[in-house]
Amino acid sequence: MRPYIPLGTYLLLMALAFVFPQYSKLIASIAFFMALGQAVNIFVGLTGYVDFGYVAFLAMGAYGLGVTVYYMTWLGILALPLGLLLGVSLAASLASLVGAIALRLRGAYFAIATIGVNEGVKHLIVGANIWGGGAGLILSSSMFQAFGRDTALFLANVGSTVLILATGLIAVVAMYLIQASKAGFALAAIRQDEDAAKVMGINPTKYKLMAFMTSASLSGLLGAAYFSLGNMQVFPENVFFVEYILDGLAVMFLGGAGTVTGPIIGGLIYFGVRYLVGIYLPGLQALVTALIVFLVVVFMPKGVVGTLRELIPSLRSWLP
Repeated sequence: MRPYIPLGTYLLLMALAFVFPQYSKLIASIAFFMALGQAVNIFVGLTGYVDFGYVAFLAMGAYGLGVTVYYMTWLGILALPLGLLLGVSLAASLASLVGAIALRLRGAYFAIATIGVNEGVKHLIVGANIWGGGAGLILSSSMFQAFGRDTALFLANVGSTVLILATGLIAVVAMYLIQASKAGFALAAIRQDEDAAKVMGINPTKYKLMAFMTSASLSGLLGAAYFSLGNMQVFPENVFFVEYILDGLAVMFLGGAGTVTGPIIGGLIYFGVRYLVGIYLPGLQALVTALIVFLVVVFMPKGVVGTLRELIPSLRSWLP
């Protein structure tokens, strides 16, 4: 049953998005936190490196689809797959460039370097007036022209939700494949003791870069689905909002770093708390969720899933 619990959760939410399209935006919000946690988990959870650069990868995915739809409406419906491919390619290319340099650093030095990536790319786009610059891209009219009004609205509501869930689904499969491969064992060794792994003949930079690019590609796909397709707009202030990476890290640590089910449970808890606090204590969402994550990290350092697996060994096969 190990592979089917997380996969089944995403498939169930996909079905709900089709059956109840009026709730598709709510499902999309839940799915965004889950998928973001899954993408972050592939690198941070497997390597132990804390990366604050995921916002840039989300933005590259959003701009990839946004630029394709905005400037190439004549492609029609083909603008969607080509834009998604461009977004993923931009995110992966940026990850390969950054990773080849930054992954030679460790600890706080690596984290600080990745923070600079977000701000550097953002100011490049705004300062050089690339892809709309500070004004961003408003995609509604372009999507209506390229896809037709009804199709564009369907894609913005149900289609974006399904694509976000599909991103999480792909991340689950990627996590399983990595953990079951030689790369998974190499990353586990690197996480425990990178110097010892290097002595044993493992190339840390190679495997870290592989996980980094995989995680970045999924982040790019998520950014395209959530911002460009779902919101029909791409603004630098939104897509480079640093709180998104904090959300991803919070979901991962809350559910359990390095586990497959952790980001799913963490995303559900994290969104649920923010949603309820927003209703009854508006304006305090960030404070309350930060407090919860702090308490979980202090008292349950392995997250909800990791703690449950330790307390109830029989759950290990159900909560991978």
